[in-house]
Amino acid sequence: MTKLLPFLLFVPILFGCAAYNFEKVEMNLNAGKSQEAYQYLKKNEPKKPDIPHKFELGLIAHYADLFPESSKAFEQAEMIAEDRFTKSITKEGLSLFTSDKLRPYTGSKYERLIAHYYHALNYIYQDKIDDALVECRRATNLINYFKGSSDDYDFFGTGFIAYFCAILFETAGEVNDAFISYRQAEQYYKNAAERTSISVPEDIGHSLVRISRRLSFTDEYEHYKRVYGEPPAQEENHGELILFYETGYVPKKKQQSLTFPILKTDKFGEDDDEETITFARTLRTREGMVVEEVKLEYLLRIAVPTIRSKRPYLQGIQVSVGNKTTDGVLVEDIERNAIETFNDNRPIILLRTLIRGLLKYLTFKQADKKNPIVGSIVNLAGAITESADTRSWQSLPNQIYMVRVQLPEGTHRLRLSFLNPDGHIGNNRSVSGVVIKANQITLLNFRTYE
Repeated sequence: MTKLLPFLLFVPILFGCAAYNFEKVEMNLNAGKSQEAYQYLKKNEPKKPDIPHKFELGLIAHYADLFPESSKAFEQAEMIAEDRFTKSITKEGLSLFTSDKLRPYTGSKYERLIAHYYHALNYIYQDKIDDALVECRRATNLINYFKGSSDDYDFFGTGFIAYFCAILFETAGEVNDAFISYRQAEQYYKNAAERTSISVPEDIGHSLVRISRRLSFTDEYEHYKRVYGEPPAQEENHGELILFYETGYVPKKKQQSLTFPILKTDKFGEDDDEETITFARTLRTREGMVVEEVKLEYLLRIAVPTIRSKRPYLQGIQVSVGNKTTDGVLVEDIERNAIETFNDNRPIILLRTLIRGLLKYLTFKQADKKNPIVGSIVNLAGAITESADTRSWQSLPNQIYMVRVQLPEGTHRLRLSFLNPDGHIGNNRSVSGVVIKANQITLLNFRTYE
């Protein structure tokens, strides 16, 4: 292990400095300057393309109405993610001695799925419905891959993306595909409901009733009608507005320092690496433990990521057109997806970090026996290289609400009323020039950051 000394001393070079500061991106977004946020990200692009930056670039370009640029960034992110999903042995090995930041970052499953939502919206706004449907099929294939590769897949984000795709298929007149996607959305919401606290949106049930009747699926129609009741009747010379309201920011991962006591009676790492791994599992149970100094051999300090809830001020929406007001329904809770995903991954992150810490400690002990000065340098190098992996898609919204309402054919002005946690109106905006066509669906998305 002492052969690792030169590497430990020079490994900080591998990390370098972050290519961009997300706080500057956030400041521009909060000020309504999405173009400036996009230009900042482009100017400070990492020399080697990476997933977090591509996700940020894709979403900010979307909000800046730079739809082709947004799609390009999302395509690049997905290519990198697919390439990295197969474990990189070299970087995996290095991460045991340095930091999880050297592990290939593939993006979380829910992040990869929601990228298809924004990618498809890019095409909708360019009147490229066929390309939007391709994104839906790619998202469906990705869900099937996740389901097939994990016996305990969490289904985070699947209900929303299936719901969204069902709406797109319906918009394009592909009724059979719409029925299949609405049915999948119903099941996916149920699969994740216990952990996301989002039940099946009522509109999914009404859509299943409406479309099964249209397709003359008698048994399915009777079943869904019994479960969900009759949907509102389609009014003559009316179309539908479907607005997705995105609010706040998903909470960011932060670094947390933890200490674990190694006792004088502990034995590990003398015979083989398996012994160290076994002891790391024991050490994991000592988080926060306080022991008498006389029993303490070493206090191991590690850095791990942490994430805490940070709900936005605005947590709901009402859309008014004339005298008609419709409430939004929560259809995606990205914060909950992020926290639950992190909680699932934390035990293995902690174990891997403890193994890394123990290997550094053993390297320090060997160096210290030969030369205390070198030992001190090794110990310092180990501390410097210890850094938590806090990578994530930071510009994602915290929650997404949906409003679906029938409106007369024509051009409308929308009044958007955003609700605070008490259910009272916290802010208002107006959106003009919304065109509704009879028997057609108009899709919009809107974002606030408060």
